[in-house]
Amino acid sequence: MRAVDGPCEGARAVVVEHLQMLDPEHLNPSPGVPDASFVRIEQDKADWSRWFYESVGAPWHWVDRLAWTHDHWREWTDRPEHHLFALTDRTRELNDAQALGYAELEQQADGDVEITYLGLRPGCFGHGRGGWLLTRALEVAWALPDTRRVWVHTCDLDSPAASANYRSRGMREFARTVEWRVPDPRDDATDTVTL
Repeated sequence: MRAVDGPCEGARAVVVEHLQMLDPEHLNPSPGVPDASFVRIEQDKADWSRWFYESVGAPWHWVDRLAWTHDHWREWTDRPEHHLFALTDRTRELNDAQALGYAELEQQADGDVEITYLGLRPGCFGHGRGGWLLTRALEVAWALPDTRRVWVHTCDLDSPAASANYRSRGMREFARTVEWRVPDPRDDATDTVTL
């Protein structure tokens, strides 16, 4: 779905929930997941970020970055403020068969860390993976220098489990907004980057 400035023919109101955690003591960790690893991605970050964005985001209408060029992806990922992690199956080796989900963090001004993207690939839901992935992302965010707040936003186009997962880990809503979206031809695109 593509964002538009306001109500128009075919537009849908999308409720966006903004959540935050102000103290690492508020983290309610999810139990570990057997045979799973949380791996920092250091190599080919632009390719991995794009691949995860497309494969995780397809069911939830993530289209805002589909038109990004490789150079744009590199500008996003090749910064010291950007941190990319994968949830992998059974091994610390990262390949598209082992990759179950991902988390992207961005260090921002005044000690804010945004969880810019977090999610599981289709077919990888269940077994506590989403809760454990979020737990690990929050732990890393709080371990970054000078972190004072970790925040995220989700919306009613995302997985129905997303908001509950954030709240279960100890994040609390601080704002609610409405965006207007219309169907986008890219919503039906099935081409993804091959790694």
